[in-house]
Amino acid sequence: MEQETLHFHPEDGSLTPLRSKEYAHDYRYFPEPDLVPVVPTDQMLKEARESLPELPAARRERYLTEVGLSEEAATTLAFHAEFGEYFERAVAAADGTPAKAIANWVTGELVAALRQTGDEDDPLASKATPEAVAALAGLVEGKTISHGAGKQVLAKLVSEGGEPAQIVEREGLAQISDSSELEGIVDRAIQAEAEAAEQVRNGNDKADRPDRRRGDEGEQGEGRRRGGHQADQGALVVPD
Repeated sequence: MEQETLHFHPEDGSLTPLRSKEYAHDYRYFPEPDLVPVVPTDQMLKEARESLPELPAARRERYLTEVGLSEEAATTLAFHAEFGEYFERAVAAADGTPAKAIANWVTGELVAALRQTGDEDDPLASKATPEAVAALAGLVEGKTISHGAGKQVLAKLVSEGGEPAQIVEREGLAQISDSSELEGIVDRAIQAEAEAAEQVRNGNDKADRPDRRRGDEGEQGEGRRRGGHQADQGALVVPD
């Protein structure tokens, strides 16, 4: 078999010989006479390595060992550059909120919310900015709002943008930490539904609880439920 380099003619699909390859050394590499040999020094190699961005495997390892993220969260943030950049910006904007808490919001609730709107490919282009998500994570960590209320705030951020604290104030989602205020809410609910309250006092734990619903709904509900439910347990105890 004759070994040769062929030229293809697209006009008619024919092939014509360009040159023959009779010897094995025709396939060997040889120095290019017009190129000056480069012998890199250790300093050149060091500078080249330092100029490289953090590679995904190294970033994943850092998230696992230094930040303490789960395997799934670290992999998501390391190998999806857009979410990794989003997370880094959120952490930089956070005011003392643990990076792990922010990562949980970014890789969990935010990914799910953006998937519903079709924006998961570019989270930085969404209306929910990294700074806003960091602030939201801080509100939940500080127990200003519950996790459930935080999901409501995130939905608003994704659809409308804005500041989490303003959304919490506007929607009445803040949790009540003042026990006297909670007790007042519960007392009013119990007085309005005295019959249901009496059933509970008599040991009917499965009695309809309009007192609880009234406390939830009348005081702008979800963000205040956890404390209110704890307070009404005490208010309905049968005295000795």
